[in-house]
Amino acid sequence: MNTTVREYSSRRMRREDGQRGQGTWQLLFIIGLVFCQLMTGNTLANAATPQILNLGNTGEPQTLDPHRYNLRLEETLLNDLFLGLTTFNSKGKIVPGAAQSWKQSKDGLTWIFYLRDDLKWSDGVPLTAEDFVYSLRRVMRPKTAASLAYFLYMIENAAAVNQGKMPAQSLGVRAITPRQLEIKLAAPYPYFLERLLYPIAFPVPKHVIDEVGDNWVKPQHWVSNGAYKLKTWQPQAFVEMTANPYFYTKVAIEKIRYHPLASEQSGYNRYRSSELDVIPNLPTSELEGIKTSSDQSVQAALRLTPLLSSMYLVFNLQDPAFQDVRVRRALSMAIDQEILTSKVMRSGDKPSYTFVPNFISDYQPAKASHANMAFGQRQAVARRLLAEAGFDKTNPLTITLRHVSGTEGKKVNLAVAGMWRSIGVITTLHQAELKAHFADLRQGKFMVAWAGWIGENNAEHYLSLLQSDIGNVNYGRYQSSIFDELMRNAQSQADPEQRNSLLSAADATAVEDYPVVPLYSLSVRRLVNPNLKGWEDNLRDMHPVRYLSWHNAP
Repeated sequence: MNTTVREYSSRRMRREDGQRGQGTWQLLFIIGLVFCQLMTGNTLANAATPQILNLGNTGEPQTLDPHRYNLRLEETLLNDLFLGLTTFNSKGKIVPGAAQSWKQSKDGLTWIFYLRDDLKWSDGVPLTAEDFVYSLRRVMRPKTAASLAYFLYMIENAAAVNQGKMPAQSLGVRAITPRQLEIKLAAPYPYFLERLLYPIAFPVPKHVIDEVGDNWVKPQHWVSNGAYKLKTWQPQAFVEMTANPYFYTKVAIEKIRYHPLASEQSGYNRYRSSELDVIPNLPTSELEGIKTSSDQSVQAALRLTPLLSSMYLVFNLQDPAFQDVRVRRALSMAIDQEILTSKVMRSGDKPSYTFVPNFISDYQPAKASHANMAFGQRQAVARRLLAEAGFDKTNPLTITLRHVSGTEGKKVNLAVAGMWRSIGVITTLHQAELKAHFADLRQGKFMVAWAGWIGENNAEHYLSLLQSDIGNVNYGRYQSSIFDELMRNAQSQADPEQRNSLLSAADATAVEDYPVVPLYSLSVRRLVNPNLKGWEDNLRDMHPVRYLSWHNAP
């Protein structure tokens, strides 16, 4: 945020010389204070008249339609613009949202949500249970093309509706009254309240969409039900939001701007120059200096927290080279996750040999059988496996490895390419901007690619990415009848212990098929203006602005 400078009219003042000298000293003091605050990233504008909260975001959103989003950076924005049946509190825990309460049938198949009495859209129109019925049907309609529609496949007839086999009216949702919403599930789903946190389950304004169609997401037509509403979207500059006057509780910060960041370094520089109050990441090269800084305000700004996440490489199993499990296993064994995190990245990220994150409650992820082998031994076995598959010095395996543009991505993937070189593999790196990268992955336009999944506190959320019928988020098009059957059996269980037991069996099956190479779990390294109050670190890294305020706000 830029520091505002108050202009004073110049006028002749009759003062004694001593008074004039005192005024000069006070002026110099104020100038020095402004300079110090600029250097620490805390501005007088925030301290005295907090108006706009400037937040860095990891990139430019592709859409602000919650039913068509696909990227975490879009989810961040949508959580300020909309409110689902359930939501997060400041600590990342699940709490009531648009629904003030709910009840579940004994068999786990029927949920009734009781909506708040004071729900309104940002244009003042009342929001009712019928809006949720319309919205959930819209998600599942094939023409909506919601890539994350499968998130809600547990709802009765959802898959069939999404695949065009049944009409949208067949979806297991109905409004009992304007304040009571019933959702029927096809099978028990213990994590349903968690799944409703996602934008895919948010309501959208039927009364606006009926009038202007897909143009409803433009600022001049925008209507939403969250703490904020869209004011303007200047691509590659910022998305600006203002407080929703009809939200059921007043927010402390009236206006926010999300700025897409070209790189971590760019975000860091903009924070240091006081353009931004929060950045989502910072270069690892700056981390040690911040930790050891003698400036307490600089140290106070640093937030280092583990994140529920799985970063991995995915093989395109439609490529003939990777249809041989020996090749996939060899490439997996040749990667040293410890070296990647401790020597290459040095950012606090944790090495991982499991696809499901280790932070998941009441679950022990399956680990690849080679995880406990000495690295030299793994390399020897990897060379032998490649030779058995027909790749040697005269016929080396040649790979294109795709990753997201940026210093960190390049550094990690250069290291991976070096590790593969040690077993005779020739690797070419290909980088792309975030949106283009994941668009290519969804279309299967890659050989091997870096990918990641961030989100829920349950193993199924991650393992479902490998189900053959899940859609294009199964980037590598992995297919295993054994894995699919175990997942289907798990998904029919209401008891969490039985469900997890079957998920563990599916997990173990996939690990030995090597459709992906687990690399690490992320640690978030943010800078947050120390003047912000209400920021709570959490495993989900979710921080809705409605919980924030300035320490010295009037």
